[in-house]
Amino acid sequence: MSGDDRRLGIVLRDIALAEPVPSPTLRERGLTDDLPELAALAGTPQDPRWHPEGDVLVHSLWAADLAAAHAVRHELDEERRERLVIAALFHDVGKPDTTRRQGDRITSHGHAERGAELFRAMGRRLGLPRPLTTAVAAIIETHMTHHSVQGAPSPRAVRRLRERLEASGTSLDDWAIVVRCDGEARGPAARPDASEPWLRVARGLDG
Repeated sequence: MSGDDRRLGIVLRDIALAEPVPSPTLRERGLTDDLPELAALAGTPQDPRWHPEGDVLVHSLWAADLAAAHAVRHELDEERRERLVIAALFHDVGKPDTTRRQGDRITSHGHAERGAELFRAMGRRLGLPRPLTTAVAAIIETHMTHHSVQGAPSPRAVRRLRERLEASGTSLDDWAIVVRCDGEARGPAARPDASEPWLRVARGLDG
């Protein structure tokens, strides 16, 4: 781990913990240029039918702002706030490696899994705490899980996802917040909350 990498890790954590709107400070402090994983998002295109807001960096910064706003609004503790803001910021970090043009479509199949790999390596390089890296990587890796089913998920699918997240030091509720931020950070293409059917089934399991 170089001194520059450690500095970037400290700045990233400071912003996630302190800024009510992280995106301007991420740009001003140079992370969108100096952190390769963020710099690669700029200019990575998205299908305008689903992402009219712009490239992956625009979308990711917006998602991080939404996560920070949620944390402030619900007075979340610092550990959870940091986890959610960083997970929202890097949820699509795998897209530069997986984005392909197929005719008039732009796809990024497998970006969640690739993103988790990249984030684990980045976390080690920046000196992020291992529990934070593990939890964020789990959210990144599963943030597209809701696309695996049509309609309401089965209790088995919800239980499996919840157990996987909890084993990584996070929760279904944290996952749901990041999924919600992802869906809302699309401007006019914003989607209904895709996490709600999963939370509803989870409440039934607990009842």
